[in-house]
Amino acid sequence: MSRKLAGLIRSGKNAFGKMDYRRAERHLRAAVEGGAEYPDIHYTLGLIEHQRGNYRQAVEQFEKAVTLNPDYTEALLSLSITLNDMGLYEEARTAYDRASMILSRHGVPPERNMVRGRLANLHKELGELYLALGQHDEAISEYRKALSVAPGYPDLRVRLVSALREAGHPEQALAEVEAFLSESPGNAAALTQKGILMYLSGNRAKARHAWEEALYRDPLNRVVQVYLNTLNREQPSG
Repeated sequence: MSRKLAGLIRSGKNAFGKMDYRRAERHLRAAVEGGAEYPDIHYTLGLIEHQRGNYRQAVEQFEKAVTLNPDYTEALLSLSITLNDMGLYEEARTAYDRASMILSRHGVPPERNMVRGRLANLHKELGELYLALGQHDEAISEYRKALSVAPGYPDLRVRLVSALREAGHPEQALAEVEAFLSESPGNAAALTQKGILMYLSGNRAKARHAWEEALYRDPLNRVVQVYLNTLNREQPSG
């Protein structure tokens, strides 16, 4: 690689790290035009296009990255997310499956938390795809797989509770949220979900208690404040 190309790539990546996407794109595209056909360059260009909302162009860049490196799991995951944003759910699942197969083939050593987190995120993203399609049981299965890989991710626990509730399994959702709160009593998101479950079951007092505690833990949470305002409006007057 020439010194000029190396300089363009370095400048482009530095600009991307500083979120100066316009300058990053200018340098990286100049590097590609100069013959620097590297997968990470196309991956970065895809991230820039996705950030701008140019999903079709982002897909083109991610696909170029994967063509150059078929085992590029980050590019495949970003491709899957972008296709999902475009409503192309089947294609998104195909990209996800490829990434999952690559990680499974390479193995997931328990001591490598970064890889475990990546695999958990893959299952989480597929869960989101299934939710978008209204396939709640499949989404629940993917969230459970994610938690089996990375049990310490609280956002996954909350997503599982929400999916169970949306699937019409309130008892399972409540058992899951209670187990979560026994481990993390002050988690505002879990308390919010518990309040929703209590409200839907008709137990307004327990719903209020859960939401008030959630608001105490997260005073700027406007959603919880809306829930409490709803309860206040439902109270019979004098």
